[in-house]
Amino acid sequence: MPYIVSLTRRGGHFCGATIIHEKWVLTAGHCICNGLNKFMKASQIQGVMGLHSISQYLNDVRNKRDDGATQPLQVNFKNLIPHPKYQCALPENDIALLELMQPLTFSHHIQPSCLIADVGFDNHENELATVSGWGWTNENQYEGERADALRKASVRIWNNNLCKQSYQLNGRPNSEILDTQLCAGFENGGIDSCWADSGGPLMSKENYLIGIVSTGLGCARPGLPGIYTRVSKYIEWLKSVILNT
Repeated sequence: MPYIVSLTRRGGHFCGATIIHEKWVLTAGHCICNGLNKFMKASQIQGVMGLHSISQYLNDVRNKRDDGATQPLQVNFKNLIPHPKYQCALPENDIALLELMQPLTFSHHIQPSCLIADVGFDNHENELATVSGWGWTNENQYEGERADALRKASVRIWNNNLCKQSYQLNGRPNSEILDTQLCAGFENGGIDSCWADSGGPLMSKENYLIGIVSTGLGCARPGLPGIYTRVSKYIEWLKSVILNT
């Protein structure tokens, strides 16, 4: 998965992101919010690309070990751009662009993902998609742990209305699933993204970026699939920012 990025703050992983351009990565809007529900500064966040094991990477950094082309790449950002209608702590328009300080040189282990430019080709209901990240393995942090090595899982994409109904039947009577969101998981739960997977990619079976880990209720609970930002609904905004910045 050469397109995935670990976002770090004070040296620790906290969110995922996806390379979409030599100068841009895409993440969730809430990943650039601080504990006071204010947007962070670009200087407060770094990214690591080409990463598999966090502990191995940190050990190599401490020991100043450099394996050349296969070494993970740490990057800095010069600009954080949330969607203009996004507000911290709210699920709507949960998407943000991060502009890199320097353009990337792509390699076999650092590559951009592909986006679906035509919304008409974005109906993936009932298909399996792949979510990945370094998040927790269980919503109960006493039973799970934060992943050290990059993990991935297959989840099934739901119809939005069925997702809304399922949330309403499982303790969230006022839930809404917007057309700018999509749901993925299983009716019986068990497999899902979780804490610290936020901002990471949901990839279609054709390997297009279709979702960004956004929100949900807990992790892998029955009848409560993960909720993702539907990337195809934001293609025009992405184009406008990338082409005019």
